[in-house]
Amino acid sequence: MPRNALIFHLTLARDAVSDALLRSIDIEVAQQSWIPWFIRLIWKGGNRPFRGVVDGNTFRFKRRNARQFAPNFYGKWGAEPSGTRIEGYLDLAPPARLSLPYSLALIPGLWVTGIVLNLCDLTAATHFTKDPEVDLVLSALSVPLTIGFYLVARKLGSRPDKSLWEFLELTLAATRIG
Repeated sequence: MPRNALIFHLTLARDAVSDALLRSIDIEVAQQSWIPWFIRLIWKGGNRPFRGVVDGNTFRFKRRNARQFAPNFYGKWGAEPSGTRIEGYLDLAPPARLSLPYSLALIPGLWVTGIVLNLCDLTAATHFTKDPEVDLVLSALSVPLTIGFYLVARKLGSRPDKSLWEFLELTLAATRIG
């Protein structure tokens, strides 16, 4: 279980949870950032304040106008003797969560290439670059900047968004216990 786990208890029957969620959120068709701007002007994609996906006994939802690095609430429900228990956590949307590690693997390859070319220019005067001293500093500075961007993006996706769990509490008449 993630460290930002949230646990809810509700008296609603296990089978009624998916119906209640589907009635209260818009089904997410595509990321809004992937839809061209001229289509977004016309197509609103629903009028509910939250959008997401319900699949079996799991769900994911986020605010309607959320950006790429906005938190998503992932949840899973199961039966309990006195009702239903929902265990959930906050994280990035699937495309952002999957692309961050690939970016973190690709960009260091570019750092190494830049640093090697600049060191070759400085030591052997091969003239791969125009100004190797400046380029070496820029290549070295990009290392902590990229790692910092990765850490900030992960932190943004798991930051607490009270509106997400308040929506869950109001929609399902749930009580937060964790």
